Amino acid sequence: MKKEKIEYLDFDDDIKRKVGRPKLADKKTKRKSLIIASLSFFAVIILLIFGYGSLFGFRNINLRGMVNTPYSGNEKVLVTDLTPINKDITLKEKTARKLYLTVLPASASDKTIMYESSDNEVAEVDSNGVVTGLKQGTAKIKATTTDGSFKTAYFNVTVIKNADGKCSFSSVDKRNDGISYDLTCSNAKIKEIQYKIGDGDYEKLLTKKLSDTIKFSENQMKKKITLKVVYYPNNSKVTKYSTRTINNISTTKKTNGSCILTIKEVKLNSAKYDITCNNATVSKIAYKIGNGSYVGIDSSSLADTILFEESDVTRVLYFNVEYSVDGSDRLKTITKSSIIGRRNSNID
Repeated sequence: MKKEKIEYLDFDDDIKRKVGRPKLADKKTKRKSLIIASLSFFAVIILLIFGYGSLFGFRNINLRGMVNTPYSGNEKVLVTDLTPINKDITLKEKTARKLYLTVLPASASDKTIMYESSDNEVAEVDSNGVVTGLKQGTAKIKATTTDGSFKTAYFNVTVIKNADGKCSFSSVDKRNDGISYDLTCSNAKIKEIQYKIGDGDYEKLLTKKLSDTIKFSENQMKKKITLKVVYYPNNSKVTKYSTRTINNISTTKKTNGSCILTIKEVKLNSAKYDITCNNATVSKIAYKIGNGSYVGIDSSSLADTILFEESDVTRVLYFNVEYSVDGSDRLKTITKSSIIGRRNSNID
């Protein structure tokens, strides 16, 4: 077999390629590389915080503890809590009241509140938090902070029919055959007219006229006669009444008489009262809550329901009634109180 001659180009037989692991860096070179890498890492972190921090939520990070920067004292303090003092509000139509909130912390930089009504046809609210009832219904008042904390609170507003209105006797005259009267009604509807002889029980009359003459017997005319008008104020379903008494003009008027005040159904935001008089006429009715000021009530409204602001704090309801005995100019006073929200808690 013929042997072929093989030639290897560009390589000498006596030269061998050296193949193996590269030479490792020495300790000094390693230390320099580590320092450069660390500095680069921290530079990237700082750029992220100050350049692109908003992408990761770091924009408002507080670095006062990291950097020795003196405290300026002008940092903005945001509201952390917004709570209604009384979230359930009851208003009569065409009446208004202020909404009150607890804003925390007390050191908040900006305590401005923005108010908004869910139904401006039922209740509207102004920028000062004064809500006005416009018509019967319910609405929610939203209170929101404006300092950037976006804290919110809600008030539940109920607007009820305004029961203001009355009927009263403008004149009552004794005649030979009976008693004539004139009634004046304002925003109210008469339910019935009653009378009583002496200290007897009330009897219902057939008439509902604003002006009429009632026939009485000669014997009845010798006694004290009291007329009573029962009415619905502003078409309300709750009745009120007013009375007027005329004595026998042929005899000397008695100087003894009295009125009795009863406070009942005292709740957290309402109470009923009833005044019954015998040979006496009421000239003034007023009430107050706790250490507040007295609020006057129509003296002809001898029975009514009053509404007031509800509170979590125990308070006392005070009533003051002034009356004069028929035939006398001397005024007498009734003062009574009751703890709000408790039953059978009248205090003389």
